[in-house]
Amino acid sequence: MLYISRFRFIFLVPLLTLSGCATNPVTGNPDFVTITEQQEISIGATYHQRILEEQKILEDKELNDYVQKLGNEIARKSHRPNLKWTFTIIDSPIFNAFATPGGYVYMYRGMLNYFNSEAELVGVLGHEIGHITARHAVRGMSTAQVTNLLLGIIQANVPGSQLTSNAFSLLNVAINRGYGRSFELEADQLGAEYLLTNEYDPTAMTSFLEIMKQSDELEKVIAKSENREPNIGYHGIFSTHPDSKKRINALKDNSENIKKLKTNKEKFLKLLDGTNYGTSPEEGYLKDSTFYHPVFQIRFDVDDGWVFKNLPDRLELRKDKDLIIMMADDLLKDDLDNGLTPKEYLSKGIRQSGFLNNNELLEESVFSHNGLSGYTHLYKNTTPVDTYYKRYIIIFDTKTDAIKPKAWIANITMDNLDNDMSAKNMLISFKKMTQEEIDNSKGLKIKVIRFRDGMTYETLAKSSPLGKFAKEKLQLLNGHYPNKNPEIGDLIKIVE
Repeated sequence: MLYISRFRFIFLVPLLTLSGCATNPVTGNPDFVTITEQQEISIGATYHQRILEEQKILEDKELNDYVQKLGNEIARKSHRPNLKWTFTIIDSPIFNAFATPGGYVYMYRGMLNYFNSEAELVGVLGHEIGHITARHAVRGMSTAQVTNLLLGIIQANVPGSQLTSNAFSLLNVAINRGYGRSFELEADQLGAEYLLTNEYDPTAMTSFLEIMKQSDELEKVIAKSENREPNIGYHGIFSTHPDSKKRINALKDNSENIKKLKTNKEKFLKLLDGTNYGTSPEEGYLKDSTFYHPVFQIRFDVDDGWVFKNLPDRLELRKDKDLIIMMADDLLKDDLDNGLTPKEYLSKGIRQSGFLNNNELLEESVFSHNGLSGYTHLYKNTTPVDTYYKRYIIIFDTKTDAIKPKAWIANITMDNLDNDMSAKNMLISFKKMTQEEIDNSKGLKIKVIRFRDGMTYETLAKSSPLGKFAKEKLQLLNGHYPNKNPEIGDLIKIVE
C-alpha cells in the first residue's frame, strides 16, 4: 500500500506540471495554472449568480449603464478583450471593489461616492480588470489547489475533480484577503497602462490611491475617538507602496500625448449628483443624530458619544465599554389577541434562557412611551473577577402597516451604570415616524455644488447631517483631507 501511494505521488507531479503550463496574457511568460480558461469562465459565471442572489444590486439604470459601458471600453483595449466582461454595482456603503475570474468586476456604491473624476473611476476599473487579465485569482487558486493536493494526495485525482468543491472557498480567500503585494502592484501598473491606452491621465490612479490612504488615516482618527479598532477596507491597500506611485508618474512623463490626456471631472461629478450616500433609505439611516427606518416606520435619537452601526440583522450602539444591541422579533396576532404583554414577553424569554441562575434582578418597570407599550428589567452579575450590568428593554410596535407587528428588543450590557440613563433616554425617544417623515424619507444623498466665494468646509459642516467629524468627512469625500481646499468655481460633493 505504501508503494502504491508513493507511485501515485510521483505520477501526479509530472502530470500537473505538463497540464498546468499556460501563457500569461499580460507578460507572455509561462504560468503554472491548473485551471483552464473555460473553467475560469465557468467559475466566474457561477460565482456571479451567487452574488446576484446574495447581494443587493444598485437599481440605477443610468449609473449601471455608464459603468458597464466605461468598463467595456477599457476591457476592449486590455490584454483579454475577448472575454465577456460584466461590471456590477452592489448597493452597499462599503468602500471596496473586487474582481472574479472570467471577466467579472464588482464595485460597491460606497466606493463610487469617493471618486472625483471619471479618470479615477477608470483607474480602479483598470486595476480590477488587471487582476483578471493577469489571471491573479486563477494563479492563486492553482497554487493553493496544488499545495492541498500534494499535502493530502486527495482522491488520487487530477485537480479538475477538486474544482467544484474547492474553487469557491479558494476564490473567497483571494477576494477577502487581497491578492498579495506583487499582484496588487501589477494590477496598479496595468490600471495605469489602461488609463493611458484610453487617453486618460494615468496619475488619476495616484490620486485615488491617496484618497484610499486618507480614508484609512481618518478612520484611525475616528476609531481612536470612539475607543475601537479601525476598520480598514479596500483589498488594494498594498497599492500605497511608493513603487506604484513612481511607476504611474513615469507613465505620464513618458507619454507623447500629455495635452490630450483627460480626467472628465465635471462630467462624472454631475452623474453622482443625487445618488445615495451611506445605507439605502429602505435599510434605515442616521441623519442629524436620529435613526430613521421608513420600512419599519420607526425612529429614535442617538445620544452624543454613542457609536452607531446599522448592520443587516441588528443595530449596535457603543459607548466606552458598554454595548446596546437592538433586534426586531415578529409578534403573532393570535398572541396579541390573547393578551400578550411586553412584561410577559420579557419574563418568559428570561426564564427560558437560564439567565436567572447567575444574575440578580435589581429593577423592573413599565417602559411605555410615545403610544408604544414596553417593559424593562435591570440585572447585576457578580463574579470573582468583575461585576457588570444587563438591562433588557422590550417595546411592542403593533401599529404596523403592511408588515407584521414587532417586538423591539434592546439588550444593554454595561460595565457600570454610568451610561444607563443615556441608554434609557435613547429608547424613550423610540417612536413611530409621521406620515410626512415617511413620505420625505429619502436617506442621505450626494449633492454636487459649485464652490463659491465665502464657502469653507467648516461652514458646510455646520449644516451637514454627517454629525461628528462632518468637516473631515466632507474633505475626504472630495479628496481634500486633511488640509486641502477647493478652488473657487470647482465642483464639490456635499451630503444632505
